[in-house]
Amino acid sequence: MATYSVYFAGLSFGTHQKYAIAQAITKIHAEVTGAEAYFAQVIFKELDLHDCFIGGVLLEEPHLFLNGQIRAGRSEQTKKQLLVELEIALQSTTKLAAHQIWAYIDEIAPCQMVEYGQVLPAVGDDRVWFSTLPSNIQKKLNYLNS
Repeated sequence: MATYSVYFAGLSFGTHQKYAIAQAITKIHAEVTGAEAYFAQVIFKELDLHDCFIGGVLLEEPHLFLNGQIRAGRSEQTKKQLLVELEIALQSTTKLAAHQIWAYIDEIAPCQMVEYGQVLPAVGDDRVWFSTLPSNIQKKLNYLNS
């Protein structure tokens, strides 16, 4: 599962705005990678503006830092497209300027990830993995995907 951690400083996001950001990230991840929507989770963490430094200097304006951990195995082009589309969506949703949004993608080998009690599949083997899950988990994931 991709985990997107959204750290923000100097901003205040309500539940509605977090929902919009999470929906945008999930949609982009699914469309660009071809993975099911249930393979994306989004976590928000508000930071105090006075706890953020860039170049050793205290951050003076609002910023958003997105760190996405995804399964390894996707092309460079896919990862670039993912970053570009995420950046555009975050600008649109938050009204921040491009220089206020920093985004990163980290890759993790699927064999180093366990979710729903199962080691994750290699990219492209999602359907086989899904078929091995207990029916109650399949039902939950189908609901999350709808």
